[in-house]
Amino acid sequence: MEHPTALVTGATSGIGLSVARGLLEKGYFVLMTGRNEEALDQEKSRARSRGRSIETLVCDLSRQKDVETLIEVTRAAFQDKVDILVNNAGIATFASIEETTPEEFDHIISVNLRSPYLLSRAILPLMKAQKEGLIVNISSVAGIDAWSGTSLYSMTKFALRGLTGSLLAEGAPFGVKAVAICPGYVATPLVAGAPVRLEEMIQPEDILKTILYLKDLSPAAVTGDIVMKRLGGL
Repeated sequence: MEHPTALVTGATSGIGLSVARGLLEKGYFVLMTGRNEEALDQEKSRARSRGRSIETLVCDLSRQKDVETLIEVTRAAFQDKVDILVNNAGIATFASIEETTPEEFDHIISVNLRSPYLLSRAILPLMKAQKEGLIVNISSVAGIDAWSGTSLYSMTKFALRGLTGSLLAEGAPFGVKAVAICPGYVATPLVAGAPVRLEEMIQPEDILKTILYLKDLSPAAVTGDIVMKRLGGL
């Protein structure tokens, strides 16, 4: 491939959008995914007007068929060479456990955990074959400490850290790194109304800078988790 490559899920807003744009500016060929077709079309036009290499795919990661299609499109677009995978797509449910439903359980598992598992399962062998690569799973400090009303969300973020640790153990001997980034409040639409001042929040660009830093490290220097600033109970 002429350019390094990156797949970013949940890339139409917040962390995912910032990471995708930043990687494009660094010369990556980026495949952006999300459910908002209009937003993806806008990003494609924006990137191509700047001479960047980009592909987009509308997909709902709660649907296995959509995940399978994404894997096929990724392999074809990148010719089986993936340098960075950012599993960013996620949803949040905040309610006491008795107020949650089995349907909500299944849905949040499918997006927050099953899709990263399926994508990592498909991409890790490609990275092992090329003897390098970085898998980034966007977890949360809610995956380190749990609070009242976060049972479903925290469960998935704890589990995502476990998946990441296993990916690192399996990938490191082949030059592949895997990291779970665990931020507190990040200044995105998801935390609108949070009891923390905007200037105290992590900026989405900080996640991008962390990913770029990790890309340059050797696997021996990488641990499974990076915990970012905690605020307001986070």
